[in-house]
Amino acid sequence: MTVELTIIISIVSVSAALFFGIKSAKKADMSDVEERAKRQAEITVKLEQLISITSNLKEDMKELGSKITNFEKTTERLAVRLDEVERRLSNLEKGGQQ
Repeated sequence: MTVELTIIISIVSVSAALFFGIKSAKKADMSDVEERAKRQAEITVKLEQLISITSNLKEDMKELGSKITNFEKTTERLAVRLDEVERRLSNLEKGGQQ
């Protein structure tokens, strides 16, 4: 009887060890999966933020380019008007000296 009891206790001990070992391994695997998913989600959020920032920068650059073009056109018109004013002033000075 003692041998049978010893065998039964051994079988129960081995079964319990296997059960808890497998359960612990599954729990560790789940923790790893959860951690990976969490990191992946964080990376995705950061990438989306970078995409948004890049898109905003593109829009800002287009707007800035448009403003620069308008400024160049205005500068050209002002240069033409300045030349015209200088020519008129030169004509007035020539007419006043005679």
